[in-house]
Order: sequence, then C-alpha cells, then structure tokens
Amino acid sequence: MATQAAPQKKQLTGRRGPGRPLSWLATAAILATTGVALSGGPAQAAQGAMIVPASGSITGTPNGYCGSGNSHAGFDIAGPTGASVVAAADGTVRQSDWASSPGNRVVIDHAGGWETRYLHLDSRSVTAGQTIKKGQVLGTIGSTGHSTGPHLHFQIERNDVVIRDASLLDDFRCGTTVAQGRAISYSFPGLPASDASGTYPKLREGDRGDAVTRLQERLTAAGHQLENDGVFGPLTTAAVRAFQSKIGTEVDGVVGPKTWAALETAPARGDKLRDGSTGTEVRYLQRGLNAALGLSLEVDGKFGPATRAAVISYQSSRGLAADAVVGPNTWNALKGGR
Repeated sequence: MATQAAPQKKQLTGRRGPGRPLSWLATAAILATTGVALSGGPAQAAQGAMIVPASGSITGTPNGYCGSGNSHAGFDIAGPTGASVVAAADGTVRQSDWASSPGNRVVIDHAGGWETRYLHLDSRSVTAGQTIKKGQVLGTIGSTGHSTGPHLHFQIERNDVVIRDASLLDDFRCGTTVAQGRAISYSFPGLPASDASGTYPKLREGDRGDAVTRLQERLTAAGHQLENDGVFGPLTTAAVRAFQSKIGTEVDGVVGPKTWAALETAPARGDKLRDGSTGTEVRYLQRGLNAALGLSLEVDGKFGPATRAAVISYQSSRGLAADAVVGPNTWNALKGGR
C-alpha cells in the first residue's frame, strides 16, 4: 500500500490578502465539508465536470489512509511508476515544481474557485502558466518526496478548503480500483462540464452530427458499406454490431471508448512500437489511446514521453505487462475493444 506524509501546507500569500473576508464561494466550500446546505448559489455543474486522473487502487482518501486512518488531505491512487497522470478538468497550471514533501507536483486552478493537486510525480510535462485541457497528460506516477511507494496523491480543493463530501468519496472508496478518464459523479458548482473525450463521444442509434459522420467513415474503412450522412440509423447500428461481433467485444450497438479505440486502430499493421518510434503506426496508436482512455495526446506520429506514459497506463489498466512497448498483446487489446 502506498502511503505518504501529509503535503506541505499551502502558502496563500498573493491569493487572499490579510484580513480580507472569505468570499461566499469559500463559505460554501467550508459549509459543504460540514454538511450544511446553502441556497441561492450558482447552479450545480453537470456530473462529470472532473475525471479520474490516473488508474490504480485507492489506498488513501481525505478521511485518512486506508490502513491507518491517519490524517490525510487527498486521494492516493497506487499505480505503476511511469503511468500517465492527466488533468481532471480544464484549467491553468499554477505550480509545476519540486518540494521536499510532495516531490514533483503540479497544481491546477480551475473555474469556480476549484483547484486540483497532483503530487509525488515521477516526471512533469507541463509548466506554470500553461493552459490545460481535461485529459491532457501532466506527468507520470512516481514516488518522489515523502512517499513509500509509487502512487498519485490527488487532492481536490475549493477556495483553499479540501473537499471531503461523502458523495465525492463514494467514487474513491478504499481498496477499490479506479480507471483513468472515468467521470467523477460528484457535482462541482461553478465548474463547466467540458468533454474529456473530445472527438470520441458515446454514440447510439438516433444520434446525429459530425461525430456520427466520423464513425461512419471509420466503419466504412473497416469494410462496412454505409452512407456517411451523419445520421445514426438502423444501418449504422447494424454495422456497429457487426464490427463489435467481429472483434469479440460486447455487441450492444453503442459506440463507447472500447469500440472507438478498436475502430481507430483497425487499419494499423501492428508494428512493434517503443519510445522513439515515428510514423503512421504511431498515429493509429495515439488515436486509439485517446479513444480508450479519454486522453488528449497530440496525434503527431512521435512516440515520446506522453505517448509512453499513456501506453503504460493502458497496459496497466488492461492487465498487460506495463513495459511501454507496443507489441502483439497491446495491439490485440486495442483492436479487440478491451
């Protein structure tokens, strides 16, 4: 079980001057942690405003470490060193640095007074002041600073108050496994629910639009005869079901992350890829990882640090050897809708 010392107390200088009263937002956050309701505030954001930033097992929550129950301020997600960590929501990087207790850390400011912290990273891939999109890779899981094993310390605050609501903790129960990119069911007041999956929304019969056209193009490339009209009708449903049956995944006619990933990687030859590889095969891989994990990898055909971290995350989440080498097993998982 990965454990850690509590993060260093945050310096508030420059964020709220001495003697300045707390805003109603800060008051709301404080009352939220004690179960007191407010009325007259802003509308609640749609569920899914934040996503889980890394895959792994929960070994700590804001209520305490799972083993000891000692005081703790965030969620500990134990995972393999080098697995990717992504932004939980759109925002701006306030800190990307190293300190003795948190080790490598990234702190992101979000709309509505929200803030997320990512501690003990093995590496960081963003800089202070950078604008970040939900699902963008920030760094990799590590064990830097005061830590006894590879894990991500993920902390959610609003106006400098750690959120400990039971409805948030429900998504991160001790001993459970969480998947990177999954929507957090907690409702985040004032935080827009942007689409983490970008061009890969869940589609089903009755949907229309550009995403459906893109789906039909992928199905046509996979050998299914369709009119690319942007309308998800019975013929598209039949093609989706036929494709799902062919690759051996669940046949439900609904296009989610696994089916999208299989469609994006279907044309790939399956060449062995590793750090430093380039070309079209890497592009297929990057599109497949974006679809499967809800990431925002740049599809540039270059197997660099961000792609490497995403590969490790995918391999770990699918029970594969997390070696960052894309061989037959990893290709088969992507192409097979796992």
